[in-house]
Amino acid sequence: MFLPPGFDKALALEAGALVTQAYDQYEKFTAKQPWALQGSYQNMADLSAKPEGLIAHPEPFGFVARSQSSGHVFVVFRGTQSLDDWLCDFSFPQVPHPWGRVERGFTYLYEQCAASVQNGVKAAVAAGGGAAPKVIVTGHSLGAGLALLATADLVSVGAVMYSFAGPRVGDPAFATEFNQQVPAAWRIVNTEDIVTTVPLATPALVSGVLPGNAFALLLKTIPQLNYEHCGSMVGFTSQNGSIAANHAMLQYLAAFNAT
Repeated sequence: MFLPPGFDKALALEAGALVTQAYDQYEKFTAKQPWALQGSYQNMADLSAKPEGLIAHPEPFGFVARSQSSGHVFVVFRGTQSLDDWLCDFSFPQVPHPWGRVERGFTYLYEQCAASVQNGVKAAVAAGGGAAPKVIVTGHSLGAGLALLATADLVSVGAVMYSFAGPRVGDPAFATEFNQQVPAAWRIVNTEDIVTTVPLATPALVSGVLPGNAFALLLKTIPQLNYEHCGSMVGFTSQNGSIAANHAMLQYLAAFNAT
């Protein structure tokens, strides 16, 4: 794996370890057990949202944490866990964003977390005596999509992003503005992970490229949506024998840590 200039591997691994705690937060929630942030971190805010679907209550999607050793502030999101989370993953139609257009499902979830994200970061700044901390936004899978929207929302505080297994989130206009506004956005990708290839960059058909078969007819029914990745890719290759294993957060950390 090539680590580009400016990429902080230790910071990426710290962010990734916090993402595993966000998954634990959800597991404790479903088991109706208490959960507490582990390690030398202060939990400044819990991030919850209610996905569209059958679930009648909000789910925990992550937290805002302040490192008591470095003073860094982490905004952390977990990935897909419930069936209704999957429905948000596949809500591909786009909705307006100040920078362009973005995926509807991710936006629906993030908008429910946005106030808590902002308040958590403000509380972390206050806990640090008012000094401007480094703000790192992170997430895995669906959480990487939420992390990208949060990073755009926190551009005024100079937030940077370290995401894992992230899908596409916005259209080319959004991607262009994001890349101009955000000082550093690192997208950690396993090249064998299919999740990082969706939504399709574009479902548009060019005449003569595909024959008039059932697949071509299906694509013609899809709205003409264009998606583009944001940030800089930091890639590695790890084939683990299944779609789920190639995508798993722990496999990402193991492969990444071994480089």
